[in-house]
Amino acid sequence: MASRKKAKKAVEELLAAPDTTTKNESEVLKYRQRKAREEALKQQNRRSKLKRTPSVEDLLADIVRVADDEETNPQAEFRTISRKRYLLYGHYPIECIDMEFGQFEHALQIAGLRDEPGTRLVRRKRAEASRDAHTRRYLERYVAPYVLDPNSLEFNDDGSYLMLSISDTHAQWLDPFVWFAFLSASRDLKPDGLLFNGDILEGAEISAHPKIPGWTEPLQSELDFEREMFRQVREDAKFGGDVILTGGNHDTGDRLARHLTQIDKGLASLRCLRVDELLGLDDYNVKLVQGGTILSPDGQEDNKPGLLMFGFYRIHHGTCLGKTPAMGELQNAGRSGQSGHVHRANLCFGTTETTEGMSWMCTPMGARHELGRSYMKGTNTGWTRGLGVCRMWPDGTCHQYPAIVSVGKDGRERITIEGITYFRPDDMEDPKPTGQWLNDQRLAD
Repeated sequence: MASRKKAKKAVEELLAAPDTTTKNESEVLKYRQRKAREEALKQQNRRSKLKRTPSVEDLLADIVRVADDEETNPQAEFRTISRKRYLLYGHYPIECIDMEFGQFEHALQIAGLRDEPGTRLVRRKRAEASRDAHTRRYLERYVAPYVLDPNSLEFNDDGSYLMLSISDTHAQWLDPFVWFAFLSASRDLKPDGLLFNGDILEGAEISAHPKIPGWTEPLQSELDFEREMFRQVREDAKFGGDVILTGGNHDTGDRLARHLTQIDKGLASLRCLRVDELLGLDDYNVKLVQGGTILSPDGQEDNKPGLLMFGFYRIHHGTCLGKTPAMGELQNAGRSGQSGHVHRANLCFGTTETTEGMSWMCTPMGARHELGRSYMKGTNTGWTRGLGVCRMWPDGTCHQYPAIVSVGKDGRERITIEGITYFRPDDMEDPKPTGQWLNDQRLAD
């Protein structure tokens, strides 16, 4: 009897299907799907009239049948099925499945056609661990060789260590006068170290935050800009001391390295995926510090961000906000140090006889005010522009202060660093925060 039905079906297909001599598999598939839909409608109509409610086993078996049907499902080998496919070829009304399982996806899990929630959780955690491991391998290969060894820092011949710092330049939002003063002071004062304390990149293209229309630079353009900053320090200012780069929330903390090891449209413009080459770390002898992360210097994996210099002076991009962030940083660190992040100058000192010699400096931003006005309504951001100056001694003391850009009554900007005053050149303009405008930068006469 079964063989007769099979033979009858073959004859019907031969008579009803398109000419198979053309070998048009698409037309044959359409015919079989049409016949399957007609049969499904008949079965749904018949079974909807039955007084007996279909059992769970009946529903699951029918779902598996539709998924495994090689005649109607081109992806049968993968056992794929959607709610729409079951609506077309299922033999039970979809309402029966909804009433029994609540969600069609849950029915597929019970039928063994989808991962169960627990399995998905395990796989997701495994994927996250794999991504972290891949990032770590990348960092160990291309970044770890450039992480600063704190023991390599040395006091100069007069027994002190002078450091100039700049932070929060945000790539092409860099204030040209602040950079002019920083570069000139690096040449004139010959400090022992230069600190780039985070957010040197804007990182808009690899950020989840809203983009500024018309002013979102490609990641490659920002990296080229930062690389040019390092070149000018080494070649134009002839600086031969320590150049230290910390990670901020916009740049070389975990964000850049993590994006460079994952899939992201912001990476499409990059010429390579090696952060050491992108930033010129080897070419310009730049050292990285990012304590409390997988970029921690050896011996400083203590969940405290930044770098501990000479055992008593802590540097990090910044963790405290509010009206007096420096006080919060000092209380948290319990020692002298400096940070950026807040885009405004702030200086505080210890409040007891024990801590009176301690101080914390929040350095001004190196970016221009238009950066804040692009994000905030109004014209007054409350931010300040400038640099940080710090001199340290082996006895654990330091003298530091923020060097702030001041504007005289004549409208001319000036900044004083270690007794040297730099004035903004009359012909210096603020270029658009795009492209490689830093190439036209110059030093003070």
